[in-house]
Amino acid sequence: MSIPTEQQTAMINRARGMIPELLSRARKAEEDRAVPRETFEQFIDEGFFRIHQPERYGGCAWDIGMMVRLGAELGQGCGSSCWMFSNLAVQNWILGMNNPEAQEDVWGDHPTALIASSFPAKGGKVERADGGLIANGLWSFASGVDFADWNNMQVFVPPENGEGPPEHRFALVPKSDYEIVDDWFSPGLAGTGSRSIKLDNVFIPEHRTIPSTKLMGGPSPGSEINPGALYHVPPLTLGTKVFASPALGIAKGALATIENELGARNTVGNAPMAELPTVQIRVAEAGAEIEAAEALLLKDCADATATAEAGGVPVIDDRARWRRNNAFAVQLCVRAVERLNPLIGARGLTPENDFLRMFRDVHAASLQITVAWDIQSVNAGRIRFGLPSLDPRV
Repeated sequence: MSIPTEQQTAMINRARGMIPELLSRARKAEEDRAVPRETFEQFIDEGFFRIHQPERYGGCAWDIGMMVRLGAELGQGCGSSCWMFSNLAVQNWILGMNNPEAQEDVWGDHPTALIASSFPAKGGKVERADGGLIANGLWSFASGVDFADWNNMQVFVPPENGEGPPEHRFALVPKSDYEIVDDWFSPGLAGTGSRSIKLDNVFIPEHRTIPSTKLMGGPSPGSEINPGALYHVPPLTLGTKVFASPALGIAKGALATIENELGARNTVGNAPMAELPTVQIRVAEAGAEIEAAEALLLKDCADATATAEAGGVPVIDDRARWRRNNAFAVQLCVRAVERLNPLIGARGLTPENDFLRMFRDVHAASLQITVAWDIQSVNAGRIRFGLPSLDPRV
């Protein structure tokens, strides 16, 4: 497991110092269904979004372990703000693996430009056109779209001859090409503002699209100009730490909330809550689950980075294992928060209760498809037996 550098440690400490402030704004984010502008601007000032951006455009090009470490801090204050951070930051990594011409389109005149992403869950479609693609319809779950300058849409391109499965690609569009649709009304991670975008006959040049098969690890189109190890690591498998790291931070925050509250509370019989064995067992088990989740996530990051630094290419067993471990780590975080839930008591049944917001948020995080345990465990098991992957992105 890699040890953070002095510069990285300083950034982690600054993120830790922001926890009380993020916690004070978390309820507002939930009510407004949007991360407060001041939180976003703080993240900009701290350089959080640039941790995975290529150095040639002013970024840090740090390994994905930094995403886990920052998420473990920021999520303790506000799960929605952490989710917004991780989803925008990871796209700088993915763009760094994209065609150099696409990188120049986004960052050439605006090196701090940010990119959200989206998925055609509501029927958005693309068709082939001369020199690129034409996009129409809705793309959903664009976390952080309110702050993004571009959107890196996931698209499924019909086969040229009409036979066979569609090709999965990422396709970049500037915010001038789409309309934001206010359709995010979730009980968990409500503040992420994960709204949809609507496109009407939008042309996307070929150089702004990249097949996911070129992002499976090893040399990528972008690694020609960004030679660092990060741009040889597969973002669609290891990179789903983007969803696991906020869950880790949320679970840590839930544990801290319980410990802080119960440390000062007595039962109706005036016995200190902290002296009850049932309380002690739940806190101990939850703490172990959270630490196990963190260790698993960081080990994957270290393994993937070591493979890239050695010039290796991860095989499908590696990629499926990283997906599996992401999902399992999130399950550990969910279990930890569920284990703590009985300790909050009826007094916690208020809309503004921090623990119950964290309970909602960690469950919402666990529903993201790339960390959904039922889906990822089955696929990982299939691959172990030599069966084909159910997800072409693995």
